[in-house]
Amino acid sequence: MSVEEQMTSSMNQNIEPEDLHQKLREIVAAACEHPPGSLRRQQLLNQLVYQMQQSGKIWRGWASLSDEDYEDALQQTWLWFCQNLSQYNSEKGSVINWFNIHLKGRLLDIHRRIAQQQATRVTYFDQELDFIDNLPALGKAQPILEETLEWIKTQGTLRSLHLCSCPQINCQVLLLRRLPPEEKTWHEIAREFGVAAVTLSSFYRRKCFPCLLAFGKLQGYIDT
Repeated sequence: MSVEEQMTSSMNQNIEPEDLHQKLREIVAAACEHPPGSLRRQQLLNQLVYQMQQSGKIWRGWASLSDEDYEDALQQTWLWFCQNLSQYNSEKGSVINWFNIHLKGRLLDIHRRIAQQQATRVTYFDQELDFIDNLPALGKAQPILEETLEWIKTQGTLRSLHLCSCPQINCQVLLLRRLPPEEKTWHEIAREFGVAAVTLSSFYRRKCFPCLLAFGKLQGYIDT
C-alpha cells in the first residue's frame, strides 16, 4: 500500500490529538505533489478540510461578530487556504495555526469595518430621524407618507436587496417596519425574524436607508 493509500485509509479512523498536526502536515505535503485542479489534489484537499473542521480547533472569533460575518470570513479563508496551500511552511507552526492566523486577519478586517460603521451611525440615525419626522402622522394630511409607502411596496429593487441567505429579510420589509404606521424598534424586528438586532440595523444602514434617502431627495422631501 502506498503512502497516499495509507493516508486515505487513516482518514476513516479516529486521530489522537497528539497525532493530528502531523497527519495534517502529511496531507498537505501529499496534496502539494499533485498539480492544482487535479482529481487527486482535490481529494486530499477534501480530506484536509474535513479533518480540520472535525478537530474543533478552528478559531470561533469574537462574540461581538454576527454569525453571518463569521461565516463570510471563514469561507473566504477556506478559499484562500486551498488556493495557497503550497505556501505552508511546517517550520513556522501547525497547519491549523496557519489557517487561524489568516482567519483572524479577515475577522479583524470585518471588526474594523463594523467599528467604522458604528462611528458613522449617529449621522445615519440623525438623517433617519429627520426623514421620519418630516412624514406627517396618519390621520392628517399625508401625501408624503402615502407616496413613500407606495414607493416602498412597489419597488422590486428593494425586495432584491436582502440579508445574506435570508431573502425574507429585505429592504422592503425593513423599511415598512421602521416607518409609520408600524415604527417597530430593532429589538422588536429582531424577535420577529430571529436575527440579532445589530445585524439587522447594520444591513439597514448599509443597504436600505440609502435607498430611502435617495428617494426622499429625488422627491424633494428633504434637502439635498
